[in-house]
Formats: sequence, structure tokens, C-alpha cells
Amino acid sequence: MFKFRDMTIGKKVGLGFGVITLILMGVVLLTIQQVRSMEIITKRVVELRTPTAHASLMMLNGINHSLASLRGWILIGDPKFQTERSIAWEEQINPSLQLMHELAPNWTDPENKTRLKSIEEEINNFKAVQQKIEDIARTPENSPAQKILFAQAEPLEKSIVAIVSKMIQQEIQDNSTTKNKRMVEILANIETTTSLALERADEYLLSGKQEFKKESLENWKKNVAYIHVLKKNENKLNKEQVKSFESLQGKLNMFGPLLEEIIRIRSGEEWNLANHWVEIDAAPAAFQIKELLNDMTSVQEELLENDVKEISRKTHFLIVLLVALFFSAALISGVLGANITRSITEPILDICKLADELAHGNHKRKRLPVFSRNELGTLSQSFNELLDRLQEEKPQTKD
Repeated sequence: MFKFRDMTIGKKVGLGFGVITLILMGVVLLTIQQVRSMEIITKRVVELRTPTAHASLMMLNGINHSLASLRGWILIGDPKFQTERSIAWEEQINPSLQLMHELAPNWTDPENKTRLKSIEEEINNFKAVQQKIEDIARTPENSPAQKILFAQAEPLEKSIVAIVSKMIQQEIQDNSTTKNKRMVEILANIETTTSLALERADEYLLSGKQEFKKESLENWKKNVAYIHVLKKNENKLNKEQVKSFESLQGKLNMFGPLLEEIIRIRSGEEWNLANHWVEIDAAPAAFQIKELLNDMTSVQEELLENDVKEISRKTHFLIVLLVALFFSAALISGVLGANITRSITEPILDICKLADELAHGNHKRKRLPVFSRNELGTLSQSFNELLDRLQEEKPQTKD
């Protein structure tokens, strides 16, 4: 059975240093383990959580930037907005998407990987839609109603006015009778209502105000009524006027549907295709991307918060552990040191005390207690044997 008292002095000292060394090694190893664990979490925060959140924010800014630039191009047509939109894609959206792909393999939430695929699909769609809008925004095809007005309605209106003016001149050249004046008045009203109908339609096209639409339709209604009156009086026209009237009717029959088509298109949502596509395609795609990015950012913020809490918890645990190990080591070292010191010093002090008594002539029969089987125990045993020899030799000297 192991007895601490029987250990040699060297072993006791070695044991003391060994225990202290083991305690120090334990403290160092535990500290390294905890620091390594915190290092992994910190590295995850620095190299994964924060870059992902930054990439999401950069992409969101790029989406807003490109959409704002596209609207500027639609409204103003300044080429700098095209440049700005290109910058948004080259410096914000594309780099952030590439960064997300680089970070994705290390993401701990599988939902974020699914979101990234959806984001990439929406971004490709968003890019294609934006390009389509940019291509058409400053072209005549962007506003079908305006294209009809400029390309067909206005030339037709000029032709109608020219025919009516010709008929009026022919009527004025005839004898100025009450009937002639009535015909001139009807023709002048046809000319006026045709021009006003187109003019109000143009104003409605530009402003979208309902009063212009109403006035355009009212003037066209009056025009139809005047044409009907003129048709009733067709027998009063000369051959040249009849020929002009037939041409006038044909052109008015073409002009009316064009006018109605202009108003119909402007009254609908597709009167400006670029704006309409922004509303039904680009903006929803941007909103969907923002939703996905917000979800991803929320998850990253939650994971980041958890990592920070984990670092705080491990730091607190490490502090508590080090304090506990410090006091435990101090206690163990103190107890072990005291026992080692006492087991060494007590026997030596006993020997010194007995030796001092012998030196002063005190030959009383005293013996040293032997408590161990180490060097000190052997020394005490040898000292006792020496005393026994001295005690035996003393009587013989007196004889």
C-alpha cells in the first residue's frame, strides 16, 4: 500500500513539481482548447457571417441603384443613367453575387443556399427585363398611342384640314347666298372639330387628365354630326366638291378609329410600355430579390448574434475556469508543499534537537521516532542505534 511518508525526499520533491507541472499543463491545455474554440467562432463571424451580410446589403443597394437609374433613363433620357445602371451591375450586384457563391459552401443554414439559387434566378430575370426596358424606353415603340398620333393621326388630320379648306374656298367662290354660308359654316366646324379632337387627344396623351379625353371625344362626336349634316346637303355640292367630300369621308373614317385607339391606349396601363414593364416586371422582381435578401440577412443576423453569445459564454467560462484552477492549484500546491515540508523538516528537527541535548551532556535514554522507511527514517534508525552503542559503552568506561 502506498504511503506518502515512506517516499524518498527526491520523490516527494519530484511529486510536488510533477503535480504543479500537471496543473500548469492542464490549465494551458484547457485554455488552448477554449481559445481555439473561440477562434473558430470568431473566424466564422469575420470570414462568413459578416461578409454574407455585407454581400446582401451591397446587392440590395445595387438593385435600388440600377432601378433608380433605369427610371431616370425612362424619364429624362440622359445617357449618364445608362452608365450608372451599368456601374450598379458591375460594381455592386455581380460582385456581391459572386461573393455569395464563394461563401455558400460554408453556410450552416441550408435554407440560405436555396435562397441563393432563387436570388440568382430572379437577378437574371431582373437583368433581362431591365435591358428590355432600357432598349425601348426612348423609342417611338415605347408609347404606341404617341406613335399612332405622330405617324398616322397627325398626317391624316393635316390632309383632312387641307381637303376641308379646299372645299371652303370652292364654296366661297360661288355666289354668296344663305345656303353657301351655311355650307361654309358646316365645313369650318368639321375642320375645327377635327383639329380640336386631335389636339385634346394629344393633351390627354401627355397629361392623362380626363377633361382632355372628354373634350376630344365631344369634339369628335360633333364632327360626326357635322359630317352627317353635310351628307344630307351633298346634292348642293358641285362635282369637284363631291369628289373632295368622298375623299374627306374616307379620311375621316380612318381618322376616327385612330383617335379612339389613341384614347383607348392612353386610358389603359400599357400607354407607356417602359413604365408598364417596370411596374409589372422589374419592380416585382426587385421586390422578390429584396425579400429573399432580407430573409437571408435576418438568418445571418440571428446566427451572428448566436455566435457572439457563444463567444461571450466561452469567454466567461474560461475566466471562471482559470479562476477555479488558480485557487485549486494554490490549494493543492499549498497542501502538498506543507506535507512535503513537514515530512522532511520534522524528522530533521527532531534529530537536531536530540543531537543538541547530547552535546550538552544530557544522556537520558531518548530515542527518535521512526515514521517512514525513507532516508529520514533510515537516518533516525541509525541515530537510535548510535545512541544505543553510546549508552552501552558508558558503563564500561566507568568500570
